[in-house]
Amino acid sequence: MTTGTKPLGGPTETTPRTTTRQTTTGRRQLISAPRPLGGAAGVLFEPPGERGRRRRGIASAAASAVVALCVAVVLIQLTRHGQLDWERWQPLSQVSIQRFIFSALGNTVLAGVVSIAIGLPVGAVMGLLRLSRRRLVSVPSGAVVELLRSLPLLFVVYFFLLALPALGLRLPPFWQLVIPIVLHSIGNFAEIFRAGVLALPRGQSEAGYAIGLRHGQVMRLIVLPQAVRALLPTIIGQAVRALKDTTLGYVVSYPELMHQGNVLGSYLENDFLQVYFEVAVIFVVMNWLLSRLAEWVESRTAGRTSAPDRSTVTARRTAALR
Repeated sequence: MTTGTKPLGGPTETTPRTTTRQTTTGRRQLISAPRPLGGAAGVLFEPPGERGRRRRGIASAAASAVVALCVAVVLIQLTRHGQLDWERWQPLSQVSIQRFIFSALGNTVLAGVVSIAIGLPVGAVMGLLRLSRRRLVSVPSGAVVELLRSLPLLFVVYFFLLALPALGLRLPPFWQLVIPIVLHSIGNFAEIFRAGVLALPRGQSEAGYAIGLRHGQVMRLIVLPQAVRALLPTIIGQAVRALKDTTLGYVVSYPELMHQGNVLGSYLENDFLQVYFEVAVIFVVMNWLLSRLAEWVESRTAGRTSAPDRSTVTARRTAALR
C-alpha cells in the first residue's frame, strides 16, 4: 500500500497530494505535488502585497490629481472666454430648439436601426458562407468580406456621394449614408459570426455527426444557437459602432444629430460648444444604455454555451426530421 495518501475525513487543504515514481534501483519514491500560490484563486493571479497596494494607491491618486487639474484649467479658460455664461446656454432651454435636436436624434436612430437590421442578417450569412466546405463558396465570400472590412467607411461614403452621380445614379441622402454603413457592418458581422463558430469546441459538432445529423442540421441545431448566445454582447457592441457611424451623415447632408447640431450652432451665432455639448451627452447616454444592455445580456447568457445533453440533442434531431 502506498503511504502518504489522504486519510478518510482528513482536511484536504492541509494534506499535500502525493504520487510515486520508479527509481533506477527499482524502489518507489514518494513525490509531493506542488501547491498553487494563493489557493484556487491565486493559480493565475497573485494578489499584490502591502507595497504593491501602496504603489497602486499612489498611482491612482496622482492620476486623479492630473485629471482634476486638466478639468480646472478647461473650466477657467471657458470662463475667461464667456462660454459658461447663461446667455449662451439659455437658447437650449427653448422647446423649439429641443424639438429640433430630438427630431435629428430620431433620424440618427432610424439610420442606425436600418443599417443594423440589414447588415446583421446579411453579415451572418456571409460569415457562414466563409465556413463552407466548398471552396467555390468560401473563397469568393471571404474575398468580399475582407474587401468590405479593409475599405475605410468615409471612403465608401464619398464613393456613393461623388462616384455614383458621375455614373448617372443618384440616391437620397438617407441611402447615401445607410448603404456604406450596411456594407461596413456586413464585413464586421461576418467576421464576428465566423470567429464565434470557430471558437466553439469541435466536440459540439462531432457529437452531432455521431448521432447522424447532417452538416446543415449540426450548424442549425447545435452550433448556431450556442454561437449566437455567446456573441450577443459582441453583436451589441458592433451595433453601438454602427450607431456612432451615422455621424458621417454631415458629409451627405443627412439631417442626423451631428449635422443638425452644426446647423443649430450656426443659427445661434456660433454657439457650437453648447450645442455640441448636448449632442455629446445624447451620444454618451445612448452608448451607455447599449453597453449596459450588452453587460446584462452577457450576464444572462453566461454558462449557457456548454454542450447540450443527449436528450436535448435527440429532441432536436427528432424535430428536424419531422
